[in-house]
Amino acid sequence: MNAVVYVSKSGNTKKLSDVIAQAIGVDAQAIGNGVNLAQIDLLFIGASIYAGKIDSALRKFLQSLTPKQVAKAVVFGTSMSGKSALAEIKSILEPKGIPVCGEAFQCKGAFLWFNRGHPDAGDMSRAADFARNICAKSGVQA
Repeated sequence: MNAVVYVSKSGNTKKLSDVIAQAIGVDAQAIGNGVNLAQIDLLFIGASIYAGKIDSALRKFLQSLTPKQVAKAVVFGTSMSGKSALAEIKSILEPKGIPVCGEAFQCKGAFLWFNRGHPDAGDMSRAADFARNICAKSGVQA
């Protein structure tokens, strides 16, 4: 089974989460809404970058995960600068025994007057393709 979780303050990462969830046949779940995970093959984690780091609620959620719940994590997200949360999420999950896919999907997100219109239709299409490809490479049904 696959799952999609995310934190999104501006709505940019939520847009990607919804597209990815639809592409792999699940519902996206906002962290903070009582996310329940059990025996997830691929956990897609939507992580926006705020002031150079992931959101503290996401950090707390990731710290609570165990290898019994999640076989592998996949990172995607948005940021004003285009910076990915991959390294930070790896530093939290891999020492706990949860492998993180080395590929991540990242696109720019609108913030104030920067990157207006992003994520756009092209970003959304690439995010859906990314999710389907990761599932195929992992041998997990999308």
